Formats: sequence, C-alpha cells, structure tokens
Amino acid sequence: MAEKPKEEKKTGEKPQGVSRREVLVGTGVGVAGLVIGGAVGYGVIPKPEALALALPETWIGRNVASCTGCRLCQVACSQTKEQKIQPGIARVTVQMYYPGVDFPVLCYQCGEDAKCIDACPVKALTVDSSKKLNTIKVDTTKCLRTAKNGDCVLCADKCPGGAVTFHPTTKAPLICDLCDGDPACTKVCPKGTIINQGVKMAAVSPDQIAAGLAEAYKVPPPPKTSAILQDALAMAADDADIG
Repeated sequence: MAEKPKEEKKTGEKPQGVSRREVLVGTGVGVAGLVIGGAVGYGVIPKPEALALALPETWIGRNVASCTGCRLCQVACSQTKEQKIQPGIARVTVQMYYPGVDFPVLCYQCGEDAKCIDACPVKALTVDSSKKLNTIKVDTTKCLRTAKNGDCVLCADKCPGGAVTFHPTTKAPLICDLCDGDPACTKVCPKGTIINQGVKMAAVSPDQIAAGLAEAYKVPPPPKTSAILQDALAMAADDADIG
C-alpha cells in the first residue's frame, strides 16, 4: 500500500493565539517602548495587525500616562467591595514612583495562563469564566492564608504585573474581579486612565511601567551649537557687558 505523501508545512502562516510576551513585545522593542508606544498610544511601535488571542467580554483598558494619582479608583473600589473608604483594601493600587509618576495597577486577566493560579500550592485560585470575564476567583476555604492562618504569598510573588495584594485583616488575596462585569473604578476615573474595553496591556511589572513613563518625560538636551556660533554668542555677551 502506497504511503501517503507527507504534507508540507505552509510557510507564512501565523500561529493561532499569541503569548503574553508576543502581545507585550510585538516588534522586539523593550518594555519601556511598549508602555509608551503600545499601551499609552505614543506610536513608538506599531500595533499588531490582529490579535488571535481571545479577549474576555469585559476588561479594563489603561492609558497609564494620563493618571494624576487622584486615587478615586481606590476609593470607589473599597466602597464597592468593602463598604468603606480604605484604599489599602481596594483591588486596585496606585503606584507612585519618582519623579511624580503615578499609575493604577490591577489584575491583567491572564486567564488560563495566569501565573498566580500555577503558583498556588492548594489550588485556591481558579479562572472564573461564568460571565466570560476571565477574572481570578479565590477560594478562601482552601487558601493557606485564610484557612490555615498562614503567610503564603506565592500568588503575589509570581504575578508578572504585581496585581495581587492582601487584606490587612482577613489576610485574603485581593484580586480585581471587575465587579462582576461592571467595574466601579472606571466610572470615577476623571482622566480616562482606566476605562472599559480600552487598550489591553499585557502583564507588566510596575517598576517597568514607571521606567517607561519616566523615559517619556525626560527633557531632551539642548542642541549642540557650532564653535563659530559659540564664539559669536560669547562676543555678543562681552559687548553687552561693556555697553
């Protein structure tokens, strides 16, 4: 019986789905370039032609360069989730870096590829796909911090975006769940820094975002002048002093 001819691999076809790194790096430019170009919209790198990565029905987009550090997102979050104004228990944190760089950090909705889920030794974290949101659900009956009064922080340590914090009283992991699809934080943001279905950033550590923003705000050095022009300026200054 004749063997079936081997199918030749088609060249030029894009693989189905893209990794977080591919979304993040795109054309190979560093993280700072992406934060300013891709996430903030400064046009440093071109946007991908099309993302094969399936997006959830709702996500929070970020234009981190517009943040004023008002922290209204934290106020709205803590009121909604804990019924009191206490930014330290919000599911969104506002990071502050020198020189005056502020921006919000909250869950990137990594889905099944979430590092926090992989890191949990007792499988207390799962993807909640009940409303097609790809948010992280925490089972406090399994979590070592809440069920055993432990001090495990592996979920926070492994989160590439630094988006996991812990409740100061209950010790439970605090991870944005999009308020079941109707985020409170996006409603109060006065600058549109965080909006529904905006620019979806890949998970980036806060210090990398800060570095990218700081680079964008650098004042360029003055243009170099020729030796002839420098001499002319010096002579003009001398004449002014004599006059």
